[in-house]
Amino acid sequence: MGNRLDGGLREWRAAAADLGGSRRMPVTNWSCENIDVATEGSSTSERVDYWREMILRMFADVEIGAVPNPEFFGKVRSQKCELLRISDVSAAAQAVNRRHLQPRSRDEDKYFAVLMLEGTEQLEQDGNRAVIGPGDFAIYDATRPHQLNFANDWRQIIVSLPRPCLNQLVVGMESRMATRISMDNPVGRVMRMFLESVTSQISQFSAAEMLRLSESATNLIALTLGNQQTLDLEHSRSQALTLMRVKVFVNDNLRDPTLNAQHVSQRTGLSARYINKLFEHEGSSLMRYILRRRLERCSADLLNPANATLRISEIAFRWGFNDLSHFSRVFRECYGHAPRDWREAQLRQCSPE
Repeated sequence: MGNRLDGGLREWRAAAADLGGSRRMPVTNWSCENIDVATEGSSTSERVDYWREMILRMFADVEIGAVPNPEFFGKVRSQKCELLRISDVSAAAQAVNRRHLQPRSRDEDKYFAVLMLEGTEQLEQDGNRAVIGPGDFAIYDATRPHQLNFANDWRQIIVSLPRPCLNQLVVGMESRMATRISMDNPVGRVMRMFLESVTSQISQFSAAEMLRLSESATNLIALTLGNQQTLDLEHSRSQALTLMRVKVFVNDNLRDPTLNAQHVSQRTGLSARYINKLFEHEGSSLMRYILRRRLERCSADLLNPANATLRISEIAFRWGFNDLSHFSRVFRECYGHAPRDWREAQLRQCSPE
């Protein structure tokens, strides 16, 4: 099957080069659900430094050793939702090494499922080693030590998804790390076409659409890996779909200041007790989830240059907060800075010298 995605490394490399010249690194809102970034800078070291920042912000805390190359480039197009992030990534030759044993945060507690589009990648983890080329698929644990080597320019789709999601669906996930997964079967071919189609339309999906597509992506990846859990699978799937339905409703109604457990219960036809039981599997609760999503939306708006003229209170009230002092307190607890300091620090970082 040919690569259905538009363009290739040649076009991506040219696009990255067009962004070069003498300009500073771009202003990037890393918390945004849609990201399209490429390396910039007049020198190779600047481009490599920005590439390291891109990987740290969107994927994991790793060491990157770039092969000396005056034409070094890197580009990421990505869209995320609550359940996963799907990214179209391309770059020049490099080596990636993860030494840490634990994730820095809940956001880093992921498996990375990789579909190779161009070039080759050598993966090593837990004593396993695999070399994958165009059309090949592999998966590794982003939280544990691993090594990735790219001998030449490359391009791949990366699906970042929470480890608990796949652990509930696939038996013995630890044995599948850094192994080449055959795509020469009906399920593998369907998954490849699905991921390529979704990736080609990154940034065009609404949050609700992305949430629903993520459920399909997770199940297709589980099917491709094989060894699915058989015990109470239908019950687990039913719970996952129910939780997704609750999350879709919550995300569609975050602006409503009256959104609470009783409101969600009435509109979804589920008891508040059952809803909270569903969230327990993620170590959370309904109201903590609502608060976190509101804070994430406020953070994104505070860092968006298009909202520079909006008062902090306007942004807070836009996302369902009705008490500014309460908002400031919970924002500081979550991000370590008051909302105003958070916004000003980003502006100082991004302003030209």
